[in-house]
Amino acid sequence: MFRAFAYQLMTEGFAAAAGPAAIPGPTLECEVGDVLRVHVRNGLPDKYAQAITMHPHGVRYTPEYDGAYMGDFTRAGGYIGPGEEFTYTWEAIPESAGAWPYHDHGPNHTLNSMRGLFGAIIIHPKDAPRPDVERVLFLHSLAPPTTGLKRVFQCINGCAYAGNTPTIEAKVGQNVALHVFGIDDAFHDFHMHGHRWHKDGGNFVSDNQTVGPAETITVRFKEDNPGRWLYHCHVMSHQDNGMAGFYLVTP
Repeated sequence: MFRAFAYQLMTEGFAAAAGPAAIPGPTLECEVGDVLRVHVRNGLPDKYAQAITMHPHGVRYTPEYDGAYMGDFTRAGGYIGPGEEFTYTWEAIPESAGAWPYHDHGPNHTLNSMRGLFGAIIIHPKDAPRPDVERVLFLHSLAPPTTGLKRVFQCINGCAYAGNTPTIEAKVGQNVALHVFGIDDAFHDFHMHGHRWHKDGGNFVSDNQTVGPAETITVRFKEDNPGRWLYHCHVMSHQDNGMAGFYLVTP
């Protein structure tokens, strides 16, 4: 059976997990001007025991909190061994506003990231209104070398095929924000039936937008079209192998 690697949200003092392991890991949310202190414990079981890290995109940090393994040049946050803990400190500066990924960048970062060791950081502008509906969607694959299964599954948040992947729900009149991440080594795109949005906040209107490795797009619109809709990657083989989901809009 495939065992995913996942960051877990821990209770105070790392006494126990606050929830089950999941792909993606916990979404970290803050405002511009905040300082994030992220406590990470390497709790991988003995069978999978290896060093991990947590490397962020978008925020400001010193080399100690980069979370990158660099051999002899590795700093404190670049190697969290089995059973060890480390606290990262990152700053949400004005240029950090947006949605960013975090992921393992340790000695075995490619395999670990492919197995699910990633998550999102959402940084809101200071005192800005929040969307009524806000969701994080990671586009990635689970392949035989990392799962031991016989075929590739193209996934959204660790699951494949509509009904298993996240079902997003909204009501007419609500403001919707969907943060879509590419988190493997392929190019995907995000297509939502029956809806359009202004690409990158500009004048260009899209209903199908490309997202590459470690890239993020944010799809924003005001809901006005009730019904059951499909969203999916428009790389046909990715859709056929599971990269699709439902969007449900009620009047």
